Amino acid sequence: MSTFTISYSESVKGFPSFYSYLPDWMGGMNNSFYSVKDGQLYIHDDSSNAIRNNFYGVQYTSALNTIFNKAPSDIKVAKVINIEGNKALDVTIKGYLNNETSSITESTVTAAEFLNKEGKWHAYIRRNELTGDLTAKSAYGIGTLVGVTASTSLVMNTDIPLSLLSIGDSIYNSSETLLGVIVSYNTTTKTIIIDTPVTESAGTFIYGLKDGRVEGSEIRGYNLEVDLVDNTTSRTELYAASIGAFKSSP
Repeated sequence: MSTFTISYSESVKGFPSFYSYLPDWMGGMNNSFYSVKDGQLYIHDDSSNAIRNNFYGVQYTSALNTIFNKAPSDIKVAKVINIEGNKALDVTIKGYLNNETSSITESTVTAAEFLNKEGKWHAYIRRNELTGDLTAKSAYGIGTLVGVTASTSLVMNTDIPLSLLSIGDSIYNSSETLLGVIVSYNTTTKTIIIDTPVTESAGTFIYGLKDGRVEGSEIRGYNLEVDLVDNTTSRTELYAASIGAFKSSP
């Protein structure tokens, strides 16, 4: 169970935020905020300190969680995310349908993947990174296994689908168990070589799965939950965040 310091705001008459650091005492005086930890006095708003988000010698991460729910009765497909601030942040986006405890789609965008345009940060939202999604073009059938030779060579009963298969794709059996990653293949012998030894039985159906972040399902749902995370030590200013989305048409 995590322990936090909870802040109260007189302006909103509520508790707007949580802090990871745990002071022994804190309070404001002469327009500055102070705290005491283990007998040491600290000032929290010292603009001359270039290292931000460091409390009592421990470096922390800042995180903001929010819900985008415009047109709540529509299933929305998220396409882009925009950040107004002095820097881009690491982002995780989750899409929910009727069960808000388990997302159906989820993707990430790193701060390095944002593009700065006219002082604002923009990034297209990558596709579904959750495992088990076989509805997108990232999943494709290969065929039935004839047998395994040399522990890593999967011999198939049909021609290898060259238009679909690529080195680096993951190989699964019909029970959705990962067998390995493709390192090479031989079209003449109908053999796929993977990076992990297996003892799979003949007659098992084999399918391939490409990188879901690139070729998986789009991020969609009634609600779109977004986590914004800052792992840096420099000053961070966040003014607004928005998502570009459109109504899904199944």
